[in-house]
Amino acid sequence: METGGVKYATIYAFSIDNFRRKPHEVQYVMDLMLEKIEGMIMEESIINAYDICVRFVGNLKLLSEPVKTAADKIMRATANNSKCVLLIAVCYTSTDEIVHAVEESSELNSNEVCNNQELEEANATGSGTVIQIENMESYSGIKLVDLENNTYINPYPDVLIRTSGETV
Repeated sequence: METGGVKYATIYAFSIDNFRRKPHEVQYVMDLMLEKIEGMIMEESIINAYDICVRFVGNLKLLSEPVKTAADKIMRATANNSKCVLLIAVCYTSTDEIVHAVEESSELNSNEVCNNQELEEANATGSGTVIQIENMESYSGIKLVDLENNTYINPYPDVLIRTSGETV
């Protein structure tokens, strides 16, 4: 029975653009992030009691090794929780997410193209069994479903609330 409520909550914690700040400011934020993640690890039993899955999303390879390790630890510890998913967007921008999704989808399609070309060559020479290639919009085109499957934040939020009051 569906009880309603919020299934996914996303916190935008650190943009890739923030790496343009002064190095000591970036380090301060990374240290603070590590401290907060370690706090979540210490409170893992509470997070698990509320059945919350914690996921860090974004270009995580840009994080320092200690932060990546801590983030991975809390994600593994809460991976089986299913009542609510807390997405923490770090090293994230929407443009980086788009580039990532296109690159991943292109790589996937490139592998499919190679396999399909091999099948076509085998079929054309009569050296293989005829195999129908179905559900292909094009050999090199990226499908919307490919992009959706390769985004950092999935599913997309129904509602987005931006709380920052800062202006540039």
